[in-house]
Amino acid sequence: MTTTRLLFGATWRGGGLGLVAGAMGGATYGALFANAMFFIGFITESQLPPELKDAPGAIAAVVILAFIGSVMGAMFGMPVGALVGLLDGLLIGIVTRLFFFPLRDAKIYRRVMALICFIVTASASWVGFMLIWIFLSNQGKANFTVFSLISAIPALIAGVAATLLSRVIARWYERGARSEGRMETPSEATQ
Repeated sequence: MTTTRLLFGATWRGGGLGLVAGAMGGATYGALFANAMFFIGFITESQLPPELKDAPGAIAAVVILAFIGSVMGAMFGMPVGALVGLLDGLLIGIVTRLFFFPLRDAKIYRRVMALICFIVTASASWVGFMLIWIFLSNQGKANFTVFSLISAIPALIAGVAATLLSRVIARWYERGARSEGRMETPSEATQ
């Protein structure tokens, strides 16, 4: 496998997978976050116990907020996921070419790629979430400690998703190395 093919293949796969994962993760997080904020507001601002006549309005609000949160989450998740995915793919390609060419131990290779993707994606996602929070908040009243904690949860989830998606790119390289006869120990790749 040539260096150009390796870098291009890993980069576009990372970007495409990141785009899809960012859209799905952003939509899910947006829907859950919007409804969590609704329930917190409902509990703190409404009369308790809620009456039965409030149920249809509450159900409608949950559905509408889930839709709006999904759309907004996907709008933020898609570009961030694509950019971070491109970066992950490029890093996978560079690290693969520098340290895993030819491929000797597929198990170690997959673990290193998963760790790289987790660290890069979790860090970049955390910074991205923090920037969104700071941009959308009132900076004079912003509580950065709370923002940091709220941003850590989806960043860790994005890191875990990137770890799982790194396997797709790693297996693509393993198949290519195996088909070209550049894998020194093929029995380890199947473990």
